[in-house]
Amino acid sequence: MQKRVLFVAMGTFFVGVFFSFLAALSLHRTEKLAIRHEIQKDVENTALSLSRELTVGIEILYALRNQLASVKKMNESTFMQFAEKSMGRHQNIRAMEWAERVESAQRKGYENAVSADVKDFKINEKNEKEERVAVEDRQRYFPVRYITPYQSNENLIGFDLASNKEIFRALKMSWYQALPIATPDHRQKTSSKNSPFYIMLLPVFEGEPKTSAQRKEVLRGFLLVRFAVEDIFELATNNTVKESINLELLDKDFNQNQKVIYSHYVDLSTLYIDDLTYNTEPIFFSGREWLLRGTPSADYVKSRLSIAPKMIFFVGVFIFGLLAYIIYSLQHRALNIQQRVDAKTSQLRQANRKLEKMSKSDGLTGYNNRDYFEESTDAELKRAQRDKLPISMLLIDFDNIKQYNEQNGRVAGDRIIRLIGHAISDVLKRPGDLLARYEGGTFSVLLPNTQDGAPIASLCIDAIEHLKIPFDAKGKCITVSIGGVTVIDSHEMSGSKLLTYAEIALGKAIAMGRNQFFWIYYPEANQPQKEAEEKVSG
Repeated sequence: MQKRVLFVAMGTFFVGVFFSFLAALSLHRTEKLAIRHEIQKDVENTALSLSRELTVGIEILYALRNQLASVKKMNESTFMQFAEKSMGRHQNIRAMEWAERVESAQRKGYENAVSADVKDFKINEKNEKEERVAVEDRQRYFPVRYITPYQSNENLIGFDLASNKEIFRALKMSWYQALPIATPDHRQKTSSKNSPFYIMLLPVFEGEPKTSAQRKEVLRGFLLVRFAVEDIFELATNNTVKESINLELLDKDFNQNQKVIYSHYVDLSTLYIDDLTYNTEPIFFSGREWLLRGTPSADYVKSRLSIAPKMIFFVGVFIFGLLAYIIYSLQHRALNIQQRVDAKTSQLRQANRKLEKMSKSDGLTGYNNRDYFEESTDAELKRAQRDKLPISMLLIDFDNIKQYNEQNGRVAGDRIIRLIGHAISDVLKRPGDLLARYEGGTFSVLLPNTQDGAPIASLCIDAIEHLKIPFDAKGKCITVSIGGVTVIDSHEMSGSKLLTYAEIALGKAIAMGRNQFFWIYYPEANQPQKEAEEKVSG
């Protein structure tokens, strides 16, 4: 009997140990899974922030290129004015450069002309010892003519970008594709460390060449912007990761080889859990492909692991009589944890889908698309109804776009649409004003808290006329027609109804002969001048 009791007791003990072990292990794995999801969320948020910072850099480059393209003859004063304005708004720009195109036959005359401003100016390159020497003879050169800030960068004046193989390859890609291209990372010595940076460059042409052959002939030079990887990376991590996650930024070259170009280590003295390392999806920008890799530290994992698995194991060993209750509590708790993890994952996916939908832009112009515009219109109307604010909307239509496409081709029509979009964007001054490509050759503009949008319509027509883009061989220029509506009392107004009023106004502007605008005030009594129902641009 005693042996039997001892046998049952020992059997019960070992069964209790076995089931307690299984229960503790199950909870431990659930917590590890939750930690893995949390790591992925932190690293993905950092990658998203990094992508946004890179997009800002590209937008800066395009904006400055558009300004410089309008200047017929580049000089130091003009370049410095535009460049310093951009650098003042974006502190992560280390330097901006202007490199001119110089053919071999023009080299001597170019050096003599520049020597009037820069003493003993010569187009130069680096030799194997990193010393500046006279440039070798080649078909064409791309010397750096202007740079800001000049201090600490004056040695770059006259440096031929074509002498560097990596930069020259990026130059050709940017030249023939008319797109911004980023070079592989370089190293720039500072007072504290050897800091990696990359050069983003964009060609500036005479006029608007359509083909690579035309671009080859009318290239004026290149606009270069130097961004420090450290600055971009720190901006992204400061807004996201604040915990013990080791981050590495990897760059893929043309042969798909990965190279770590920057690292963010929270604490070098701690151990890191390599089996929880997470790599994000590639971040594409300007011909480069970056990956972000995150590895949590032991402290990061330890701070998120509870002592529940150990407690369950020891309690199960000594109090097997409560085994059923312990198992039930364990599974219930594991289920709750899993549900919280799934809920967080679902919320993250929904947020990402919503962010993706909201951030979708028109593929041709880069501005907002119609879906986002209509969604924003509904949101702004609700705000206007809640705060009793006025709201205005414009529809801007490229006059006779079908005829223009038939005469010049759809590619030319797309180019004009982009130019019109840039001109309209320059007119809008407030951050809250929303520009979108509505459809085809039609743009839409939403002006929240605007009592009268007619002056904006007049400015838009003037801006398009100022471009003086030829429509046909007879000297006729591109024009636009604008329909607009201002709603003072939006209590019963909806997004679709607001768009309908704008479309009606646009139809009237077109019927009146185009190259003008027609404005509707709702209700009619709220128009600024009761006797002037419609306004025609001068």
